[in-house]
Amino acid sequence: MLSRFPWFTHYASRKLEWLISIYTIWFGVMLALPMMSMTSASFIGALAIFDETTWGIVYACIGALHCYSLHINGMAPWTPFARLVALFLNANAFLAMALSLLPANPWGTGVLTYGFLAVGFCGAALYSAAQDCGREVKIWRAARHAKH
Repeated sequence: MLSRFPWFTHYASRKLEWLISIYTIWFGVMLALPMMSMTSASFIGALAIFDETTWGIVYACIGALHCYSLHINGMAPWTPFARLVALFLNANAFLAMALSLLPANPWGTGVLTYGFLAVGFCGAALYSAAQDCGREVKIWRAARHAKH
C-alpha cells in the first residue's frame, strides 16, 4: 500500500506505527477545523441502534473472536480465512459506529476515529489477511494439480 511511496520508509515492517501517525495527523486536523467536533449529542444515532451495553457486548464478542482467530492463525490451512472473517466483522462494527454518528455530527471526532479504525487499521489488516488467504489457495491448487 504506502510502501510504494519512498517517503513512507520501512512501511512494511511498521504498518501500525505509520497508520497511527497518519491517524494522529487527521485527528489533529479535525480538531483544528472551525466546526464543533466534540459533542456527546453525536451518540444519539448510535444509541438508536443499540443501547450502550449491547454495543459493548457486540464489540467484546467481535474482539474476542478476532483475538482467537489471531491465536489460531497458521495452525491449519483454513485459519487465514477465519482471520479474514473476524477482521471483516471488526471493520464493519467500527464502520457501523462511524455511520451512526455521521448524521448527528459529520465533523465529530467519533466519525473520524471509528471510520479510520474501520477503513485504515482494519483495511490494512484485511489486505494482509487476504494475501495470506491467497497463499493458502495457491498451496491448495498446487497440491491439487500435483495429484492429477
